[in-house]
Amino acid sequence: MANAVVISRSNLIYGLCLPLAVLLGYLLAEPFESGSVAVVVLVISVLSIPILMRWHHPFLIFACNAAIFPYFVPGRPMLWMIMALVSAFFLLLNRSLGRDVRFFRAPQVSLSLIFLGLVVMAIAYVNGGIGLHYFGSQNTGGKRYLSLMCGILLYFGLSTLAIEGRRAKLAVAVFFLSSLTGLVGYLAAFAGPSSYFLVELFPIEAGVNEVGSLSSMGGMGTMGTGDMMMGQGIIRLGGLTGVAIGLFTFLLARFGLRGTFDLTRPWRMLLFLLAVAATLYSGFRSNLILLLLTVGVLFILEGLFRTRLMLILLLIGAVTVAIGLPYTQKLPQPVQRTLCFLPINVDPMVRQDADNSTNWRLEMWQDVLPTVPKYLIKGKGFGVDAEEMFQIQSSMGAGYVKPYEEQMYAGNYHSGPLSLIIPLGIFGTLAFVWFVYAAIKVLAQNRRYGDPALYRINTFLLAYFIVHTFFFVFVFGAIAQDLAVFAGIIGLGVSLNGGVQQPRELLPEPEPE
Repeated sequence: MANAVVISRSNLIYGLCLPLAVLLGYLLAEPFESGSVAVVVLVISVLSIPILMRWHHPFLIFACNAAIFPYFVPGRPMLWMIMALVSAFFLLLNRSLGRDVRFFRAPQVSLSLIFLGLVVMAIAYVNGGIGLHYFGSQNTGGKRYLSLMCGILLYFGLSTLAIEGRRAKLAVAVFFLSSLTGLVGYLAAFAGPSSYFLVELFPIEAGVNEVGSLSSMGGMGTMGTGDMMMGQGIIRLGGLTGVAIGLFTFLLARFGLRGTFDLTRPWRMLLFLLAVAATLYSGFRSNLILLLLTVGVLFILEGLFRTRLMLILLLIGAVTVAIGLPYTQKLPQPVQRTLCFLPINVDPMVRQDADNSTNWRLEMWQDVLPTVPKYLIKGKGFGVDAEEMFQIQSSMGAGYVKPYEEQMYAGNYHSGPLSLIIPLGIFGTLAFVWFVYAAIKVLAQNRRYGDPALYRINTFLLAYFIVHTFFFVFVFGAIAQDLAVFAGIIGLGVSLNGGVQQPRELLPEPEPE
């Protein structure tokens, strides 16, 4: 009888790890080769499975607002899309193993999103499929379908697992402050070419280009030919958008409006002013409108209009306007552009730039609105023929088509309602309205009946959801991107409260003896 071969656990581990280490070392000699990156990512992914099984929910919370785009993934999706898929996989796995996984903590919200998902899949089917250009399809636009479906999964990934009360503040900080990763692009620009490897994970190209343009033109207030958005001439620091929103939303969620302006904690007010400054320098009017609307709604919900703070803020606003109004034309041009929706005097070139941006949108909407009845029943979908898009781009270069033809054909309507009803039709619109109504109802109920320790956070989530809904309808919106924002807000609210809070039943009074 042959002797049994006995291999110790340590020998087995060494026998597996040493060849793997040699292989990885060889591949890392050429780290930028696609084959090397694929193998390294595969190995790291396999090794990280135990970590993801345990911590996929915190990672998903971080990913919601993080400006991270892994370039080695086909189509370069955002990190939150990847984590939504990963989280959904592990939740379904745990559910199949019989664990207590509750997908319907807020039934109406869950059902509305499921209905919306079915509409999205039906629209994709009747319009010839998703159309992923990366995989050889002639059509593009498939990433928007995936973004919508991942946005739905994002809600379920966030809401299914409850966050412990002692970790609520940490979860809120991670959720909102992860947007500070948007600063990486500017840090890379100042660090120089030695830091450009960060492009593998972070979208640093815009930050590098913006800082480079400002440096070559001599400062923040100069005019140039490289408007990062529409080629109009004013350099706008678009990377500051997410940073500013993340900073002021964290402060208002964590401390409330009253706590943010607490004079005994001056650092909070300084951080809020820093967020305001970043908003102004971003060069986008919509960012300042979003901030002002959020502060206004939160001011009402917190009942501050009945306190002295309202008088103090009015006085501060009046003094600021009186002092700053004569000097508005001396402000940096991105700041002037952010403020130009107000009835103030700004540089004529800035005013013209902003008016041009508004006019081409109004003209596009006039051309798009007559087509809405055509897509009420069968939505247009998000597919775009790549060859026809190329022809439109070529015609734009020659001046044969209107400046907004490319945006219109691609479905970038710069309008929330149009981005919803044209691609998804009336059924998708009804599903979204159902979702918004159910979400606001859940957030209001959690604010009213939830844990008093979470009252400030619940108040902010309700205010921010209402503001973002108004912003989506009347200011700027794109359903393929904004659904993740809505899903993130309501998903975080449901997770923090462990579901939908109900009125506490009063105990019956004891009968007299």
